[in-house]
Amino acid sequence: MEHWRLASPGAAVEIQVRLGGDGVPDYRVLRRDRPVVDWSRLGVVRADQAFDSPLTVVAAGEPATVEDCYPMLHGKRREVRADGRALSLSFANAAGAELALDLRAYDDGVAFRYRFPGTGDATLIRELTTVTPAGDGEAWLQPTQDPFVYGPAYEAPYGGVPIGTASSGPGWDLPAAFHTDDSWLLVTETGLDVTCFGSRLAPVPQGRSYAFAGPLPGEGDGHGGVEARSSLPWTLPWRVIVVAGRSGGLVESQLVDHLAAPCRIADPSWVRPGRVSWSWWSDNDSPRDLRRLRDFVDLAHDFGWEYSLVDANWTVHRDEDMRALVRYAADRDVGLFLWYNSGGPHNHVTEQPRDRMHDRTVRRAELAKLAQWGVAGVKVDFFHSDKQDGIARYLDILADAAEHRIMVNFHGCTIPRGWTRTWPHLMTMEGVRGAETYIFDEHFPAVAPRHNTILPFTRNAVGPMDYTPVTFSDNRHPHRTRAGHELALAVVFESGLLHLADSDRTYRSLPPEVAGVLARVPAAWDETRCLAGEPGSHVVIARRRGDDWFVAGINGRPDRTAVELDLADLAGPDAGWLVLRDGPGRDDLTATRAAAGPAGAQVMAPYGGFLLTTSRG
Repeated sequence: MEHWRLASPGAAVEIQVRLGGDGVPDYRVLRRDRPVVDWSRLGVVRADQAFDSPLTVVAAGEPATVEDCYPMLHGKRREVRADGRALSLSFANAAGAELALDLRAYDDGVAFRYRFPGTGDATLIRELTTVTPAGDGEAWLQPTQDPFVYGPAYEAPYGGVPIGTASSGPGWDLPAAFHTDDSWLLVTETGLDVTCFGSRLAPVPQGRSYAFAGPLPGEGDGHGGVEARSSLPWTLPWRVIVVAGRSGGLVESQLVDHLAAPCRIADPSWVRPGRVSWSWWSDNDSPRDLRRLRDFVDLAHDFGWEYSLVDANWTVHRDEDMRALVRYAADRDVGLFLWYNSGGPHNHVTEQPRDRMHDRTVRRAELAKLAQWGVAGVKVDFFHSDKQDGIARYLDILADAAEHRIMVNFHGCTIPRGWTRTWPHLMTMEGVRGAETYIFDEHFPAVAPRHNTILPFTRNAVGPMDYTPVTFSDNRHPHRTRAGHELALAVVFESGLLHLADSDRTYRSLPPEVAGVLARVPAAWDETRCLAGEPGSHVVIARRRGDDWFVAGINGRPDRTAVELDLADLAGPDAGWLVLRDGPGRDDLTATRAAAGPAGAQVMAPYGGFLLTTSRG
């Protein structure tokens, strides 16, 4: 038996790897010397070589210190410090082929990845890695959608189930959260590049062990292969396990960013996060109506929001009319985002424009045209594939958009995998069952309050999430969340583009205190803290921009929920606060002012919420 240990700088977390007498490699993870991930399999299988057993040790390096400081143009915090420990091991199979294993340990979690040295070409068939939470408990998971015309797109609702439960779909999506005893885990991947596919977890755990699995054959309308191919040497993505002693540790961790490739844009000064007006949610036909599009530009201007989004089927307008709309917006200090269908053979969705983002020559010509017009960014939709060719499509779009200084929003898409650090003009990604579901799913209003409280600990914990929140009015299926809950989502959810989805009429009719908060709420943050919460119940998140704090809470329960808060340590005991809470009716909000930070029990109405801010006004 050979055994290696790597502890984090503060000794809070440790990853151990062993190679048994049968040559089978496995690992486990400890927090404060107690296992939080039991012994779990390591290994991968290529078409030409299997790295499972028996393996032998070729080399074992010495633990090294990893120190990194980097900025994030949008996200949980502006200046990020990442202190960790690193160790690399090298193994050989019976045929003499080598596999390297890189380990990382940080005080908020661990990660590992596989590397193939050598020369030539290789094909990845499957991965043998498993994750085995230590002990029974609850898991918050999203079933993978079966391939269909609009997916898979990470748009199933998250739910809480006992650890070991089988999925109702063909897999469990990443990220996946687990709670056992006094520890919380979040499992995901990062550092994914064009040489590999995006992974998920297998649909049926073996006891408490969840295996990593690859894409489904039907993804991308059946286009592309399910295997990954690359020349050697070849580095696979990081497997990430965030480890925390409280649920809020999952929200606050930036382990996904720590392990991503550094920024590849030499001068990202043109990347500007911001708030966005959006006409489509309240009026699906509005992109065909230039007058209505101007109304939403005016809304953005009047609220001081940076952008307005023109959604699908704007191509009914002549180019000269669209250029005029861009100029109209620019005259009002508003930038425009334009919607695009990503297809291509990987989808057969007919919304226009399509076939302008798939082929590189056509795409680059389109982006050059948009840059010449003065368009700020693109929203690219309907990817529906985590296959290797699909991952390359995302990254090729990002590279070309960066060259033309065009910001990007992905929809109908995968989850963040560290790309917002590497390509900071990737402002946000959907990959979530969001507010547009009120239009399509009669069951969503009943699911949404609880679902919303799970997302900060799961999907939104790994990167920006374009939920398109703050819908006070009803669309086709009336919501059950109260106005305080809806308002709080502007802070509870993080996105470099905060798409405020309701109508211009709704936002213009808000009380002055509420409208004032929506005019000031940022889309990028200097600091983030999770003050309270549990997935499926409630969550309270505090975020700071400059000297201003925004504290928001939502209740996913049908009864009143109280949380104990002491906000004096955020902005100081002398800071004044504006307090916005639910009123007597579903759509009512009350506004009060406090000379000092509200302390003690903060009570949220059933499916309600609150927003507190030190901002002026």
